[in-house]
Amino acid sequence: MGLKGDYSVSESGNFKVVDTIGIPHPYCITPMHLQCCDSMFLNKESIERAEGKGAKCGIKGCNLSYSEHKEALLISCKIAFETDNKEINDFLLSNKEEAEANGYEGFAFKKDF
Repeated sequence: MGLKGDYSVSESGNFKVVDTIGIPHPYCITPMHLQCCDSMFLNKESIERAEGKGAKCGIKGCNLSYSEHKEALLISCKIAFETDNKEINDFLLSNKEEAEANGYEGFAFKKDF
């Protein structure tokens, strides 16, 4: 689907938004979703129709519907940081409003060093 919004890079370039990530995990399509659909193409509506026919997320123990699975922004980290690091704090605060406006639930971090 693609990244929604326009996000700044941190002051020293050590942190930037690179992608999204499903939370608590990505929704997992199962064979039942395909059996309930007319084609191999699945979108939100076709997944929800399949759920109406009994399909559910394929992650073991997951009882969340498609709409209950959320997304967070994935942040590339070029350096390690502590929670009181000014660069990461300023970066996250500068992007928080845009992230919330685009429906993201928060941030996840990817170690790139």
